[in-house]
Order: sequence, then C-alpha cells, then structure tokens
Amino acid sequence: MEIELAEHTKADYEYQTAVAVVVSLARRAKTIFENSSEPAEKRAFLNYILQNPTVNGKKLEFTMRSPFNLVLELASSPILLREQDSNLRPIA
Repeated sequence: MEIELAEHTKADYEYQTAVAVVVSLARRAKTIFENSSEPAEKRAFLNYILQNPTVNGKKLEFTMRSPFNLVLELASSPILLREQDSNLRPIA
C-alpha cells in the first residue's frame, strides 16, 4: 500500500512538472523563437512543438505535437473555460 502511494505521488509530481513546462513554453513560445538568432535553435524549437511540418508553395503546413495541440485548442476557444466555475459546476 505504501509503495502504491509513493508511486502515485511520484506520478502526480511528474505530471504537474510536465504540465508546468508545457504551459510555460506555450506562453513564451513567440518570445523564445523571436529572440533566438541561431537557425539550428529555431529548427530544434519547431521540431519540438510541430509534427510533420511541410511547405506547400509558400505556406507552412503542420500539426502541433501533443500536448501543445491541447493548449492551442484551449487558447482558441476561451469560451469553454468560462462555462464552468472553479468547482467544475456549470455557471447558472
């Protein structure tokens, strides 16, 4: 029982750390990309967040890697966040 509790506690901590890194990176993505002067750094950054990037004519086409795709979905539809209060009950 104690081993299971320790494993769950460790998994919770790792999950929270991963979420914090993703949210922080998502918030600072534009600044990080614009302030980097090295093409190799920009390429590595794009490879980290994009999946299957291709160029079609002059247009870049891509899919966001998970979990960045979820951050993008939430950012593009903030109304979803306003429909619930902090206790996850529908707002009356």
